Amino acid sequence: MRALHFAVLLAPLAVGCRIDLDHNEQGDDTTGRSCKVSTATVCKDSETHSDFQWIESKIFVANCFGSSCHSDATSSGNRDLSKGHSYATLMGTNGDGVIANLDPNHKLVVPGEPENSYLFFILKGVKATDSSPAHAEPPSDVGYMPMSNATLCCQKIDAIERWITAGAMND
Repeated sequence: MRALHFAVLLAPLAVGCRIDLDHNEQGDDTTGRSCKVSTATVCKDSETHSDFQWIESKIFVANCFGSSCHSDATSSGNRDLSKGHSYATLMGTNGDGVIANLDPNHKLVVPGEPENSYLFFILKGVKATDSSPAHAEPPSDVGYMPMSNATLCCQKIDAIERWITAGAMND
């Protein structure tokens, strides 16, 4: 019975969510926006993905693509995260990253370096001070992403982190 209790306590850690030993979610700050472990099917499916095609269709298109957000380069978000366009939007045509509009000191994605990737920061994957130089906080009229939808579950944020860590390939 004791082993069962121990396994239940460790289960959230096994899925890669940011939970410390005191069971506090890391990255929780004064803005009140932090990821949550979810039992939703798409969040559970996120645990096994780090491929860009899945991330594009199940995260960007599902959570960021809207009539006014990231549907094309001229929408309010100034970044096209629609199917077939999001990789070039994040990585550029040569695949080495695009400078973030909200923080000219950082690229949206730095392959192998999620802590230095502005995309990962603005999704609440890391604190501003975890990067060198520190990330610029988003303006209050923009805030953290996704702006109009619920905060991404930890598992989706972890999938994006794995993709960046693995080199941010268009796979």
